Order: sequence, then structure tokens, then C-alpha cells
Amino acid sequence: MWERCVRIFPMCIQALPSDRNQTIYIQSDHFKRNGKKGITVYEGAVQMSQGTIQINADKITIYSVDNKMNRIIASGNPAQFQQQPAEDKELVIAKGTTIEYLVAKEKVFLVNNASIVQDGATMSGERINYDIKDAVVTAVGNPTSTDNKRIQIVIPPQADN
Repeated sequence: MWERCVRIFPMCIQALPSDRNQTIYIQSDHFKRNGKKGITVYEGAVQMSQGTIQINADKITIYSVDNKMNRIIASGNPAQFQQQPAEDKELVIAKGTTIEYLVAKEKVFLVNNASIVQDGATMSGERINYDIKDAVVTAVGNPTSTDNKRIQIVIPPQADN
């Protein structure tokens, strides 16, 4: 099996609860909405924000059910998702060629050239799954590829108190 998974405990990723209650702002060059299918597509240097959540991508597709956003797919070179996990924490910055955000389940999937940076720690791999609610990160590499794309993790030294 080409997949290697690792669970990272030092990276405690959570979200500010107030983000869900904030207004959503979106800027793009193009916009297309299909109300019957519940699909909205934004293209061209798309910037989307809600509280501390920011998504920047070449294209963002939003899937809605009953006029409620339930899935966001962002693509770019790379697409970027960032969020402040707590008021006293630095931003978590996540990147990938494709980012899928399941809104209600609070899960983010980073695919192709995926990376997460938080509090000086970094993780990169072919795929990173980020469970915001349960604060769990899982990474997948592809060591059998021609360029041996394994998971890479860098954890800076802890300061003595």
C-alpha cells in the first residue's frame, strides 16, 4: 500500500467558535450561480473570509443544501486556507492544490502539495486531513512515486519556562 499515515499530536488545531457566526465576504473576477442545483462558482483571484477564516484560490465552488453552505472546494496554485485557532494563538495556514472544506463536519482536506503551518511547526505531504472539531491532523505521503513524496514534519524546540 502506498499510503503512510501519521497522526500529529503536538499540533493542536482548533477553531474560534465565533467564526461560524460571522458574515461571509467573497471577492472574485467572475461569478456563476445555479440555484436549482445549489452550486455557486467564483473564479479569478477569489478571496473568501468569515471571521478569522480566509480562503484564497483561483476558483472556489460552493455547494449548498436548503440555502445553507455545506461544502466548499477551492483550487489554485496553491489554494490557501487560514484560521486563528484561539485568540492567543497564531494563524494556522493550510495550503494545497485542492482544498475541500466540509462546513458542518468542520473538516478540511488538503490534496496535492499539501502543507500546514502552526506555531512554527510544519507538515507537508500529498494529502492532509484536518479535523477542526476534534483537533486531529492526518497526513498521507506517496513514497513509491518517482520523487519519493513522503510526509515531512518539522517541530521546533520547546522553550524552557
